[in-house]
Amino acid sequence: MRMSLTNKKKEKVPEHHKFTSDFNSVIYIVVWNSLGFFFIEFIIAYLIKQVLNYPATNLGLFFSFITLGGLISSSFIGYLSDHFSKKILVMVGSFGRGASYFGLYISIILQSLTGMYISAFLLGLGAYIFWNPLDTIISEKSSKYHRSSAFGKRRFALGMGMVIGTIVGFTIFSMANLFAPLNNFIIYGAIPIFGIANFYAGIQFSRKVDEEKKFTYPDNNVENDPLLQPELKTTSQFSGTPALRIYLLGIILVFSGLFLSAINVGFYRPYIQPYVLEHINSNAGLVAWFYLPTSVIGSLIAPKLGTIADKINPYLAISISSFLGGIVTWMIINSGNLWVFGILLVIDQTIMLTTGFVMVNVLSRVSIKHRGKIFGLITFLESIGMIVGPFLGGIVWETVSPQAPFIISIIVEWSLIPFFIVGILILNPYLVETKADKRN
Repeated sequence: MRMSLTNKKKEKVPEHHKFTSDFNSVIYIVVWNSLGFFFIEFIIAYLIKQVLNYPATNLGLFFSFITLGGLISSSFIGYLSDHFSKKILVMVGSFGRGASYFGLYISIILQSLTGMYISAFLLGLGAYIFWNPLDTIISEKSSKYHRSSAFGKRRFALGMGMVIGTIVGFTIFSMANLFAPLNNFIIYGAIPIFGIANFYAGIQFSRKVDEEKKFTYPDNNVENDPLLQPELKTTSQFSGTPALRIYLLGIILVFSGLFLSAINVGFYRPYIQPYVLEHINSNAGLVAWFYLPTSVIGSLIAPKLGTIADKINPYLAISISSFLGGIVTWMIINSGNLWVFGILLVIDQTIMLTTGFVMVNVLSRVSIKHRGKIFGLITFLESIGMIVGPFLGGIVWETVSPQAPFIISIIVEWSLIPFFIVGILILNPYLVETKADKRN
């Protein structure tokens, strides 16, 4: 018994062995920046379709402009994150998002669809200017042994912000519709509040986060702390051309897998709701309430998922999660009950989050000098995937069958397993931050 208690105490790792002292201040900003996530998505769909009576294509264009803005900013933000102050970039992105909320609010009051599109573009532009340097800072302020846990905390903060924002937004929206149904200034009054929250977050981030404070390992020597000699290992291993070619092959496999995976997610995920409405339950309001817990529950358990991702073998995690993900997708389209659908959707989201934490853990350790570019390339590929995927999925839905996008996505998901396994296997010896020297 004494031995068991001793082992349990030994497993407890102090927070300062995981993160820097200002790490929580970095995470804190995400709560304020994510207040409008769910509410904006709902209110724009409601406004364009139900209030202004525009066709579905106009609604789709709004979200396409968000993606387009993200695509453009992700093409250069990686370089900026590696060469300029990341703290300033986070503040610029936060202020840009805040300004886009005010632009969206004014456009709604004026019922200007063009204004909404411009605001959507600016929102996407500011979003990636914000997220890329923030993710780089999170990587720099966390131990390589607890990197997935760090991003799990970020996801938790996002979920908390989304829940708070949803409560505030729908309370104002419902009360205004009840007591002042013709006053759009009040009905959509939560939007400028979310804009102010973004401004506040940027200011607080600038005041409380020290960009120069990076995580250092307890014994603090060059061999065990890659931040002191960030590219020493990689440089020595690239002394020959064959080694460089092998390294590039690993990079190509992993990022090709990420790109195809992003297309695959866009290929089927936007069509889950239409499929459910047509084949399980036609009550849109009821289906929406089953969608909200998906993101919320996944976000609330994200820190635990991140801790698991830190400990699990990446090859095993990717193989099992991809295989189970395909099975869950098949079960979703064959479920005839809304409760079963909701549970399966939560499981699907949990699998996706865990896989994402495993991948970000590996990719954040490929290079420290070029970490911003790596995150930028990931978001760039994801943006293209979310443009191409839904378009291809829609064609398959219309020309083959509503089930076809899901069945094809299952096959693609299973086919991508070798891309990630072989790619990570090749990259593992070249990782700047290796876990091989872990002593605790």
